[in-house]
Amino acid sequence: MTIAEFKKLMTDSFIGDDTVKQLYSLSPDLTFEDQFSTVSLENIIFYDVAAAMFVMQQLFEQFKIDVSDILNSQTPGTANWYAYMAQRFQFGMELVPETDYYDNTGLTDSQISAMKVVHFAAAVEARDKSILYIKIATDDASGVRQPLSPAQLTAFKAYLNQVQYAGVRTSVINDPPDDMRLEIDIYYDPMVLDEKGQRLDGTSDTPVQGAIRTFLKNLPFNGTYTNQRLVDTLQVLDGVVIAEIKSASSRFGAFTEFTEINAREIAHAGYYRILDENLILNFISNEELL
Repeated sequence: MTIAEFKKLMTDSFIGDDTVKQLYSLSPDLTFEDQFSTVSLENIIFYDVAAAMFVMQQLFEQFKIDVSDILNSQTPGTANWYAYMAQRFQFGMELVPETDYYDNTGLTDSQISAMKVVHFAAAVEARDKSILYIKIATDDASGVRQPLSPAQLTAFKAYLNQVQYAGVRTSVINDPPDDMRLEIDIYYDPMVLDEKGQRLDGTSDTPVQGAIRTFLKNLPFNGTYTNQRLVDTLQVLDGVVIAEIKSASSRFGAFTEFTEINAREIAHAGYYRILDENLILNFISNEELL
């Protein structure tokens, strides 16, 4: 459920209560939004509670995914097992002969961690089950996801050939991030933001841009991007009243065309980036709607 749906469940019940109707002199033919201002205490409370419920829903959903992934990764030969094994790869080390593990005797935890260059991995089976695609990526010191180096990739493929099951066809996807292009109308509160989207208190010149990049960065590797969740994330942002996506598209490979995202998508490389020229934000004062 979205924040708006959580809020509507509460406000419908609120304005439907006979005591509330009498105290506020409410009309049964009007909605909550028709009878309460967006800056009213009632509206703010319901919105804050709805936002908290939405966050909790996301946390529980992620918890279920994490538990399921842990269980599946323990079953040899499954897609999640391949992703798990990909992250166990140690660059510069040989496997113990005739096994799928390393002898790390004498190595410190920091040394082992430095060798584990595959920081993100996902295994996706083709629809016809003819091949298993293994998506991988690493990241730099600042946490920016990126492909493995050519030397790391060569070593990883050799490792995969040794640990994979006989007869299983695999293909490694170690590509740069998919490019995303967004055009969004941001209806802002002029008491918080200016016409360029900068905070009036001077704490940030790019709060909306930062929120979008943080949202994309925090997507689970090979997770599903949805337009609705991006909107929900932006509308929780202080100063943003309405966020309306006018266009969302993506591409993988520098020489391909951008294609429209129809509600949701999983990145070919498993992760996204958005360049400044591909992030178009139209800031519109919310006063213009009144």
